[in-house]
Amino acid sequence: MKKILCVIISALFVLSAALFTGCAKDPAASSETTDEITTAPEDTEIKDDLPEVSFKGKTFRVILQEDSASDVFTEDHEIGEPLHDAVLQRNIKVCERFGIELDVSKDEYVAVNAAITRSVKAGSDEYDLCFVHMVSGASLAQSNLVLPFEKLPYVDLEKPWWDKDIWNGFSIRNNLMMVNGDISPRSFSITSCMYFNKTMFDRFDLEYPYDLVRSGEWTFDKLYELTKGMTRDEDGDGKVTADSGSSDIYCLTSWYLDVPYSFYYAAGGMLVSKDGDDVPYYNPDLERDTVIYKKIYDVIIGNNAYFETDIGNYMRVIGTFLEGRALFHDSTLNAAGTLREMDDEFGILPVPKLDTAQSDYRSFVNGASSMVCVPATVTSESQREFVSIITEALASEAYRTVTPVLKETYLKRKVTRDADSADMIDYIVRNRVFDMAYVNMHDGVGSYVRDLLKSGATDISSTLKKYQKTATKKIETIVKAFDKSMKS
Repeated sequence: MKKILCVIISALFVLSAALFTGCAKDPAASSETTDEITTAPEDTEIKDDLPEVSFKGKTFRVILQEDSASDVFTEDHEIGEPLHDAVLQRNIKVCERFGIELDVSKDEYVAVNAAITRSVKAGSDEYDLCFVHMVSGASLAQSNLVLPFEKLPYVDLEKPWWDKDIWNGFSIRNNLMMVNGDISPRSFSITSCMYFNKTMFDRFDLEYPYDLVRSGEWTFDKLYELTKGMTRDEDGDGKVTADSGSSDIYCLTSWYLDVPYSFYYAAGGMLVSKDGDDVPYYNPDLERDTVIYKKIYDVIIGNNAYFETDIGNYMRVIGTFLEGRALFHDSTLNAAGTLREMDDEFGILPVPKLDTAQSDYRSFVNGASSMVCVPATVTSESQREFVSIITEALASEAYRTVTPVLKETYLKRKVTRDADSADMIDYIVRNRVFDMAYVNMHDGVGSYVRDLLKSGATDISSTLKKYQKTATKKIETIVKAFDKSMKS
């Protein structure tokens, strides 16, 4: 456990300013990254409306997963890496503003859940804010171990630094136990997206899809048109392979733990609905999901995409795209770091919509994402005020300080190779979606598209019917556990 001492030295801010001003001139970036970015910037001057109060050196205690260290960081000094230093600057600003110190501990995600459980059951009050694994951490809400955010008076979930769709995946009876948004830069980085090979687009005289995205016409039908006939046996040996050194090309490279989810949710799929009392129930739309699955099937199976079903072969998936042998690659934003070494030019896109009638591009969030929760040991009114003020401040300051650096530096200028891709990041990170079926029933119900694609199945009706009883019972169990925990 390590304290971040919030002593502000003027020279530190001078250095920070120099670092952030110099980001656009990163020598690792191509000359194209100096192009003007056309997306209208978000209003980072939105106020958080928090009271001006000093907590006179009080410690704010955070626990997080080791994989999510970038959400807070434990170093108390800058290291010259823009994202790290932006998070540090966020922390320092919040500490100075409210007169606090941050005390941060980290461990493996399973150990974090165990630590929270032990602390709450023992009534030891060890933590104020917790960053937990989305899927494994969801069980904390059903055991009276975390606090509903409705009991935190200064957390305003209507503000733009909180995910808009978070209620759908984590609220029961209008009690929201976990949240996410700008407060977690790592979570943003594991949001689904698509990469396309601009060099191959030029070779085949194809128009880049950026304007399709902006006009709302980037759909699965367009993706199907672009990928049809693109998987080719270039070396003439009678087969198409992803082996390193092969010259064969694919219309799309994808992994079975990414693309079934990113495509399904991007197309508007959702397996759990809510009634008027915000109680979830299993409610697959067979007609809608049949249309969605057929479009996914046509792109992945019908157009002979490279769909890898071996958990150990992800690097071959991204490697095929990196070698310039695939038109598209489905992955997450953090894959851009690996693709930095790619010789061909590439661009970033949101995953397509089902059709033009769909209002927004929707982005799936990988289950390894952090979720933010407050332990149930935060009981007194004064402690809840303290925790809610600092939590809201960390989120709002991240919106102003961290996210612009995350997008403009790490995702836009430092990695992507054109200004248009920079525009696309905003379409991706501001429309993230969460499904209670994926979060709470990851294996089986929440993964039915993955399992159908692995088997090459074309019909979904029998599978959705098969899960009806299992899913209904599981959701009833979750609701009962939730209700019991709320009464205790």
